[in-house]
Amino acid sequence: MAEKENAVLAWLKQLKDPNEKIFSKQWFFSYACVIVGTMLFVCGDVLFANPYHLAPGGTYGLSNVLHALTGKEINFFLWCFEIPLLVIGSIILGPRFGIKTIVSTVLGILFTAFLERTWGYAPLVHDGELFTEEGVRGALSIANSAEFFVPDYIMNTLLAGVIYGVGIGIIFFSNATSGGSDIVSMIINKYTKIPLGTLVIIVDSCIALTTLLISPDLRLPGYSILLIVIEGILINIIQKLPLRKWFRVE
Repeated sequence: MAEKENAVLAWLKQLKDPNEKIFSKQWFFSYACVIVGTMLFVCGDVLFANPYHLAPGGTYGLSNVLHALTGKEINFFLWCFEIPLLVIGSIILGPRFGIKTIVSTVLGILFTAFLERTWGYAPLVHDGELFTEEGVRGALSIANSAEFFVPDYIMNTLLAGVIYGVGIGIIFFSNATSGGSDIVSMIINKYTKIPLGTLVIIVDSCIALTTLLISPDLRLPGYSILLIVIEGILINIIQKLPLRKWFRVE
């Protein structure tokens, strides 16, 4: 019994970042990055990607598709995907994700639920005003609303990609991940040795293609993949910035 307790305690210790002393400047900075990055990432999904039926990879992208198909809230599907993936990932890969990834995952789901129930599913970017007349060519309906909007796919995708990329880049900068489909890629990588970057592209592209279940409009997977590309570029830029030096936490 004592051996099992010691094993559990040793496993829990591995969740903590050994390079950060609790309540130190580095500790506060890292968790601030997790919180800010997660909130930005969620805003990118709920306010930009979801209203346009885009699925830029990950559990959020898949949840957007299922939300459009069933009408259930995005956060419902996130709970169904994220928590089991964290548990399975921890069993197969060990506690490599750390407590910050758990915080980011749970905070992301809660903030998604908050936005869904306060803001709703109206887009921030659209061409002209919202309207209630049906039959306008090319217009998209807003979930749980009688209103419609004319989409501006290019501007929306550009802004969504920047917000996604900055948000996830900040999360990665804190030595955390956003969980989700990255865990699937890590598990496949462990058993197949296919490069992780290649697997992430494959998994996220497959999720982007699920938008065709909503509509045969090829713009949906096309803009979803473009969003993924923009996101990746911004993530790489964020990783190279001397954020710790700028905020004097080195």
